Amino acid sequence: MKGLDRVFDRVMLATGILLLVWLWAKFPPAPTPDRHQDLIAITTEPGAGYTAKWTQIRPDKALTPREVIRIQLLALQQNDPDDSGVITVFNFSSPVNKMHLGPINHFRMLVRDPAYSPMLNFRKYKAGKLIVTGDMAYQLVVITDRDGQQTPFLFILARQRKGSYKGCWMTEGVARMAPQPETSLT
Repeated sequence: MKGLDRVFDRVMLATGILLLVWLWAKFPPAPTPDRHQDLIAITTEPGAGYTAKWTQIRPDKALTPREVIRIQLLALQQNDPDDSGVITVFNFSSPVNKMHLGPINHFRMLVRDPAYSPMLNFRKYKAGKLIVTGDMAYQLVVITDRDGQQTPFLFILARQRKGSYKGCWMTEGVARMAPQPETSLT
């Protein structure tokens, strides 16, 4: 019976090692400290400059909805080949949103979809008025992509009510808005 237990233990150990190797290969490379980038946000708001090592920024109760949106925009604007910006945005997605988005690799493909690709490495953005109602926050942001095209996106945030992110503002969704049709009628 001991011989059978040893065989079982070795099979379980080998299976565990194979799973670890598989998971290691599947997960994206994490940004390393020597690859951090300083970000400086330049917006039209006076005193709105923000400098941080954005790859280290995580949801925090001290961050306002405006700061959470700004962090995500800057991360996407300065996304690198390792997708550090996309990973940062994924980290600010609420647990409910992550259930809909799926794993990080699915989110990486979603961001590259034509509907959202203008958000990657865009030139500049202009944020509209932030509307906060209770535990929800909404802000329209117009992004100017690398080709000069403007695309509006609506950021929807919610203050988390439970779990490890209780009290943190996190993204529930980002919706690409249809541009207003031009008309000769006024």
